[in-house]
Amino acid sequence: MAKSYKMQALKNGLKFSCQSAIRANKIKIIISFALVLAAICAGIVVAIKAKNAYELGRLQDINLQNFYDGFVLSSSAFFLRCFSLFLNLGILTALAFAPKLSFLANILFAYRGYLFGLNFALIVIFYGIGSIFTAVVIVLPCQIFTLAFMIMYFLVLTCINANARKYGYCETNKFLFILIGFLILFAINLTETLLLIFLNGKVIMVI
Repeated sequence: MAKSYKMQALKNGLKFSCQSAIRANKIKIIISFALVLAAICAGIVVAIKAKNAYELGRLQDINLQNFYDGFVLSSSAFFLRCFSLFLNLGILTALAFAPKLSFLANILFAYRGYLFGLNFALIVIFYGIGSIFTAVVIVLPCQIFTLAFMIMYFLVLTCINANARKYGYCETNKFLFILIGFLILFAINLTETLLLIFLNGKVIMVI
């Protein structure tokens, strides 16, 4: 009974924190998503207009030349993506505790959006029709969800910290919220990896 009550209290606290953050940051949410969308479009344009897309692809975190050679589906790539995601979320967490530096979060969102747009376009350019399934059905939704989650995570945590400073308490345990955030990112990365393994577009095109 006690565990059930604590779980319900946790759910209610998280729900209240998310709703409060959305109500208080409607304009910031719109600006952040608009900035990310513009950055994604910029990345796509850069990839399309690049004179040497092959060399551009080699400069990415995971060399796109190896996109279908097994490395992307390896444990090394999985943990590399985990490290990148956790590093980004760690930076956002630190910024959420420093209100005067919170504007830097939008730079991070824009940077990730740009890289996503760039890599998304390069995958299609490099591998043509055989990559469209992978790019649209797997990479696109997973990365969009990751970006959306990071934006909401940052805004909710910022709101939680603001309430704690203003009222001396907050409706949600901030450290538990941070832990849940990292676990969700881990789950997203794991889901994307499993989808790449079982629904890889190139494999389907070969069949």
